[in-house]
Amino acid sequence: MMFLLLFFLFSISSIETCPLKTVDIRSGCYCGIEIDGTNYIQCHPYSIDQIPDFTRSYIHDKLNLSKNSIENLTNKSFDQLKVKQIYLEENPIQFIDKHSFNNNLLHYLEELYIDTTTNLNFEFLCYGSWRKLRILKLSGFNFNEFQLCFDKLHRLEKLIIENSKINLISYHIYKLPFLYELSLIHNQIEYLNFDEEYSSSIRILNLTSNQLRTIPNDLNLRLPHLITLDLSHNLIEELPLMNQIKTLNINLSFNLIEYIQLNHNQHFIDLSSNPICTMERTTTEISNVLLNNLTNLHCDCRLGFFLKSNSTEQWNLFGDQTICATPETFQGLFLKDLTYEQLMSTCSELPKNCQEIQRELIIENTTQSKFLILLQYELVFFIQSLKPWRNSMIVYLHFV
Repeated sequence: MMFLLLFFLFSISSIETCPLKTVDIRSGCYCGIEIDGTNYIQCHPYSIDQIPDFTRSYIHDKLNLSKNSIENLTNKSFDQLKVKQIYLEENPIQFIDKHSFNNNLLHYLEELYIDTTTNLNFEFLCYGSWRKLRILKLSGFNFNEFQLCFDKLHRLEKLIIENSKINLISYHIYKLPFLYELSLIHNQIEYLNFDEEYSSSIRILNLTSNQLRTIPNDLNLRLPHLITLDLSHNLIEELPLMNQIKTLNINLSFNLIEYIQLNHNQHFIDLSSNPICTMERTTTEISNVLLNNLTNLHCDCRLGFFLKSNSTEQWNLFGDQTICATPETFQGLFLKDLTYEQLMSTCSELPKNCQEIQRELIIENTTQSKFLILLQYELVFFIQSLKPWRNSMIVYLHFV
């Protein structure tokens, strides 16, 4: 009862301090307070086509004008407003005055989310003192000019760029001293270009839903503090070479990888939902790899060599939804429903789109030859496990 009374009193206080000149709680704009004490200014979706008028007020936590029909931001749009977060997403903004965000507002503004549909530039970032801005999301902008404006965003921690034209990531962005996360999503980026040799403080790099086929080999020099790299939903066909000393979390799901060779690797890699057909490894440790939802997998002795046993831990890497595409014997079956013995019972011809595993196999339809092939692989894995002697041991295996 006491909580409800306090919440009611806070609500009354919020209404009294609401900076809106016109309040329409049913179909327009209004003020309120959330359970956690966040006070906000909200406009119903599809209810306004311009920024509402404000009067002097106390500081508010959030202004949400998303999903409306606002086209213009003028130098008077946020007059007398004091707010920490502004949401202008999903508006058809066509014009932004370079003085739209005045210093009175910027003294409080910590987060800004803004969309445009006409590839506007962001010259407005060059004006005013963005002393407190920590999070910035820009969608639909042209990033091929005015990147130098980012020099003013000294406190920026998270930058999200979506659906924009961006051919080059300049040092004005990645040298920002407190930048923790850089997300470049849905930008049709074909290659990750950096303009200067600066190291960055970025720890999270999100490049999902672009057109990348590879990434720079010197990424470890550019981003020495990187811990998470999201490359999902791109056009990558091979595992990229990562030279980072630190352990990375790499998301490569939903790419075009058909073959993988897993070497000694400390990174955690998600390869789910790739058209992987064949795979092999030169390491005994594969628990740091996820292979869920594969639908193009060739399930025969080659996969048996990869798994090596009926170990539940290894089979769990494939999840419950991985399906065998070939051979015909196992076509359409879930891998989880097959046994190691069933895989080793057939060494069939590969489909044309599948790459043969690198160790050449002489596969014959006899129990003896299958045993010899398995023995050869087991010896190779055993020799590779003898790390202290590996460099001094020469082994020649030949089966007739």
